[in-house]
Amino acid sequence: MAELAQLVEMLQALTNSDNTVRQKAETMYQTAKAGNPDQLLQGMLGVMGSAQVEENIRRHCGVLFRQLCTRGPEKDFVFARAQPNTKLQVAGALLQLFEAEANPKLQKNIGSVVTKLAEYVCDEDDPRGSLQPGTDGWPNLLQTIFRLANVQSATSVTSCENALTVLKDLVPNMKTHIRNHQAPLGAVIQNGLGSPEVKHKIATLLLICDMVTEMEKKDWAQLTGTVNSLVQVLYALAQAKMEEELSTCIQAFVEVATTEPDFFKGTLQSNKEPAVFMATVVRSKEVQDGGVRGLALEWMVSFLEKRAKWLKKNMPDFVAMTLEACMNLLLEVEDGEAELKAWIERMDDEEGDEDEDELFHTGEECIDRVAEAYEMENLAQDLFKLVGHFVAQDSWQAKHAALAAVKQTVEYVEDKNHVKEMAKLLQGHVDHPHPRVRYTALHGLGQLANDQSPHFQEESHKEVMPLLRHKMGDQVDKVAAMSMSAFVSFGEELDTSLMAAYSKEFMEALVQKLTSSRHRGVREECITSIAVIAGVIEKDFSAYYDNIMPLLKQFIMQATGEKETRLRGKAFECMSLLGIAVGKEKFLPDAKEAIQAMMNTKVEADDIQREYIKEASERICVCLKKDFAQFLPALLPNIFKNLQLDQLHNQAPTSADGGDDEDNYVQVTTGDGKLVNVHTGKFEEMMQSVQMLHTFCTEMESGYFDAIPQTAQVLLPLLSATDEMSMLCDEVRGTALRVWALLINAARLGAQERGQPMTIASELLKNGLQAATQQIAKSEDPEMLCELVSAMSECIKNVGPGVLGDAEVQQLTQQTFEWIDQSLKRSVELDKDKNKAKQEASSLGQGLGDDEDEDADPGADEDQLRKNFEEVLGAMMKVAPEKFVGLLQGVAQKIQLWVQNEQTKVLGLYLACDVIEHLKEASEPAWPAFMPMLFKSASDPNAEARTAAAYAFNLAAPLPKFAEAVPEAFRAMAKIVSGPKPKKKEEKEKITMDNAVAALLSLAKEKGNLCPPEVQAWDLVLGKLPIKDDEEEAKKVHEKLICLVLEQNQGLLGQDNKNLGRVLSILAEIYKNEDICAKESQDKILQIFKMLPQQVLMGAASHFTEKQQKKIEKMLSA
Repeated sequence: MAELAQLVEMLQALTNSDNTVRQKAETMYQTAKAGNPDQLLQGMLGVMGSAQVEENIRRHCGVLFRQLCTRGPEKDFVFARAQPNTKLQVAGALLQLFEAEANPKLQKNIGSVVTKLAEYVCDEDDPRGSLQPGTDGWPNLLQTIFRLANVQSATSVTSCENALTVLKDLVPNMKTHIRNHQAPLGAVIQNGLGSPEVKHKIATLLLICDMVTEMEKKDWAQLTGTVNSLVQVLYALAQAKMEEELSTCIQAFVEVATTEPDFFKGTLQSNKEPAVFMATVVRSKEVQDGGVRGLALEWMVSFLEKRAKWLKKNMPDFVAMTLEACMNLLLEVEDGEAELKAWIERMDDEEGDEDEDELFHTGEECIDRVAEAYEMENLAQDLFKLVGHFVAQDSWQAKHAALAAVKQTVEYVEDKNHVKEMAKLLQGHVDHPHPRVRYTALHGLGQLANDQSPHFQEESHKEVMPLLRHKMGDQVDKVAAMSMSAFVSFGEELDTSLMAAYSKEFMEALVQKLTSSRHRGVREECITSIAVIAGVIEKDFSAYYDNIMPLLKQFIMQATGEKETRLRGKAFECMSLLGIAVGKEKFLPDAKEAIQAMMNTKVEADDIQREYIKEASERICVCLKKDFAQFLPALLPNIFKNLQLDQLHNQAPTSADGGDDEDNYVQVTTGDGKLVNVHTGKFEEMMQSVQMLHTFCTEMESGYFDAIPQTAQVLLPLLSATDEMSMLCDEVRGTALRVWALLINAARLGAQERGQPMTIASELLKNGLQAATQQIAKSEDPEMLCELVSAMSECIKNVGPGVLGDAEVQQLTQQTFEWIDQSLKRSVELDKDKNKAKQEASSLGQGLGDDEDEDADPGADEDQLRKNFEEVLGAMMKVAPEKFVGLLQGVAQKIQLWVQNEQTKVLGLYLACDVIEHLKEASEPAWPAFMPMLFKSASDPNAEARTAAAYAFNLAAPLPKFAEAVPEAFRAMAKIVSGPKPKKKEEKEKITMDNAVAALLSLAKEKGNLCPPEVQAWDLVLGKLPIKDDEEEAKKVHEKLICLVLEQNQGLLGQDNKNLGRVLSILAEIYKNEDICAKESQDKILQIFKMLPQQVLMGAASHFTEKQQKKIEKMLSA
């Protein structure tokens, strides 16, 4: 291999088209890699540096040499196996080659080898590859690159550019060493920006941007002085129409805005740059590359997302500039007859030209992000002014842009008058002459229905429903299909009582369209619309069922074309939804046909039918419950096959021309220790299978009993598998453990029904806890652990009482506290790093130390993990309260310790709630440890602390010992309930309000005689009912309310039943709303209305909305 000619011959053969020649050369190459690493490296260096060798061979040699220097498997990482002297010689020779090479492309090729090798020998985190311990790892590397990258000492323009690129690529691995060379680095940057050559300016700009994104803030702070110069580079590139280079530079700016937005604060305050430049580029019609305009807007939006609070205070006009830029891109839609024809004929699920309306879609996405980040109350004035300005213009594109802006931002609107104006604007354009305007107006109405339900439906159904029915007949099929899509969004949240008035007319229209239209999009939306009507009117759909079901079967039989997979999928979807609507008695015969048809459907991994079939199977299970058991023998074998890790084979990534790539494969260690490569599509398949099992177990409960042993046998290896390279296996494992918890529930219920001991449930719990514990011990990733621990607590809850013994409770309690302590230690380290960075930043000035709390909290995942661990403790208290009483003293001490610390206060309060809830009177000895803090927390600025206090008062209200504290509890809860209504985005505040209402209701019910005279508890409660945000608590509260009505509680009903009308209005509102009212509660509501005299209902009618009145009429006629 030492002979240059032989090596060149081998390199030529490696690219030979003759397979035999190429394979022989590959064998020689692999032999050299394995047996002669030193000679191979030195020989290839000789080829790269030889002017007598053809350029293409030298470049190919450089590519292979880079691979030999790339950290990876031992057989391929040849450099690591070379002798120390060879390594030093190779490194030195590479630098000499780079400096001496006059061919720009070859020099760039050699430069990429230098940066790749530096990743190994100059790794600051892992110095084992260092060529010279105690140094930066590679003697003379930085000195050489600094010299070549300095305009003043560079040998040529391109050589300097290539050296600047190498320096930029060295930053991630050598940032500390580069930072320590301040003088040469400063000279490189100063001379690069001052160079007359634009290539030098670009390379220097990219270097600075990489330094800012990779280095600590204190290390790049001085670079803020270069921002104006960098912006001037952008202006120069725009003026010279160098759009490819401009795109690269703006992309670098975007990355800085995303990772270190403070870099731009100084110039934004002084001269509004680079915002002015970016807005100018977005506006410019002269920019040929639309992607450049999109990137410029991306910079504006990215900075706004990261620093909204700072902008509101320091540059309030930034948002107006950004909104205007968004609107400019929303104007970018193709005009002309041919373009319109292509748009009309293109289906939503068909791939078209990737550049088709690309800028318009960028504008849509960006204006949505702006509204979310900046909040509507801060931008409404600017937004509505722009919308009004565009709507007033004559061009259809301007009106289209205005409607698109409304569609994208209506989600964030809280002012009901603004919602009304937006709806009016959209409705006013559904008959516009241009199809795209009509389409977007209807799309906007659908979005409005999604985002502002059910208020929009209740307020506007009389106007909107006839309008949608009319537009289903639009002459343009694509517009007609969008009208149906809007109906789906509007109808899904329309109350049953209101839908009943429209169902006949809509069903006639939809069936007519379904049977007459050949447009695939229209037929798909027809089927979905019919499914929505069935889902809303439920049993009343029986009148249409016998006519619709044969139509759906016909579609399943006939829609077999390549482009009809979604149509067929929607037919399966509709069949399953019809089943849920009419009930299992009527649906069961058709369910058998549906399952058989789905099983006979052959689908590829990426076939859209796969998801439709999965969800339809799950819905049929929801409908049939235990009767679904007859289908398990046919369905489970394929599901189990997808989940069996021992069936995985070591799949090698295919070659580039095979259409796959290494990124699509991950390494997984199976439970028996086997290491296999698995395609990511396999994990998607596994996730779908485990989700189906989750549905089957949830809905069938004890009906799944006979399938438990085989299911557990398949799932157990999944629970113990590990995946070192991605989170895919973690996601499957977390869901698998939730299925395991449901198996425990099925085993418990099945054993009770059969009069058997809890042997299976007990064994499942033991294995589940063991698997979860092993995984917790292996990982410190809080996000992954959250899912596992949450499923772990479900396992404990589902096993029920009488299974956990004293030793198990004590051991798991101790272990859980240890896990919490470990998480707290990790949080302490995170806080140290965060505070250190803050202190360093605050000393830098220039606005670099502002504490905006706008970036994601790195400790949030750990905080959630500790709450999930606390749920494990609560689960044990629930199923074994008598076993936990003996541990109460130690638990109380832990609570007392936690509530004194701001970081753990909420955790301690949650644990106190579990103690009160599950131990009841037995918890009273521990009250001194936490009760004072609960009362203090009722007015805490932290919404979660107030929620915990409210929940604790709710739980303690029935306990006799709490009587002495009740008056203060009344006052604390009344203060919250009478406070301002939380905003739409204030999720935690809304949960606090719901829990305060629940607590006030419990206090009034249990200890009403102790209510202070200044607190009108019942009026406050009724003023906030029904509650909707904390759905679990809502069901309890509404059940309590119903029972009080049946008991004719005078506190609730008031003197002479003055509150009866308000109460009945609340009951009518929650009736048939299963999210906030349990099925058993609905039966009691029906009982209440049926037993009331007609004159009483008539007297209360003024309290009822139209929807409530119709619901009451339907109840009385049932």
